[in-house]
Amino acid sequence: PTHIEAQRQTLPPGAMKTIATALFCAACSTVSGEKVNPVGKVLELLGELEGKIIKQGEAEAKAYKEYFEWCDDTSKNGQYAIESATKEVAKSEAKIDELTSNAAVASEKIEDLAGSISSAEAELANATSIRAKEDADFKASEGELVEAVDALDRASAVLQREMAKNPA
Repeated sequence: PTHIEAQRQTLPPGAMKTIATALFCAACSTVSGEKVNPVGKVLELLGELEGKIIKQGEAEAKAYKEYFEWCDDTSKNGQYAIESATKEVAKSEAKIDELTSNAAVASEKIEDLAGSISSAEAELANATSIRAKEDADFKASEGELVEAVDALDRASAVLQREMAKNPA
């Protein structure tokens, strides 16, 4: 419906018939050449009022249309924001799941490495103990060998002296 039809629909029933009758009477009285009578003046004012009401109705319809468009735009923007936020939440949850999985894998790796370190430290301590024992054995053997070599050197020196004194 046009704005005028919409305005007419808001008038009470029978009002348009009354306005039309009044306008007809005003037109008849003006045609007859009489001076402006009170009924004619009322009809004139009613015509002006109808024009103002129609203009106001059009202005209100325009304002309503603008408000409706604003509401529609705001609704669309809100929906877009909700969809974007929902997607962002889903991405964040996926990233959290991924990082949680990575953290679990890293924890297992840390536990494995800690076990390996503990095992390596035990092996190192064992090897150090073996090396210390071997070092002590070597030093004892070396001392005995040095004494034996020293005794052999002395015996060789004594034999050489004795052989020099008594050649065979």
